[in-house]
Amino acid sequence: MMYDYLFVLTEYSENEGELLLVETTSIGEAYRSLIQTHGFREEELSFVRRMSVEEGEMYGFDTY
Repeated sequence: MMYDYLFVLTEYSENEGELLLVETTSIGEAYRSLIQTHGFREEELSFVRRMSVEEGEMYGFDTY
């Protein structure tokens, strides 16, 4: 089942405080996607919470 995983960029990012969503099947896959595919560093990412895809769409954040 697919979920949206909400992350906030930490003080180690040029975009500190920015919120983003990753739509995938697990938290591990969400981290892998952001790090390996999109070039984020692990220290830039702070996991906030998991939500349904429908709920994530209501927020309107950038989705990866």
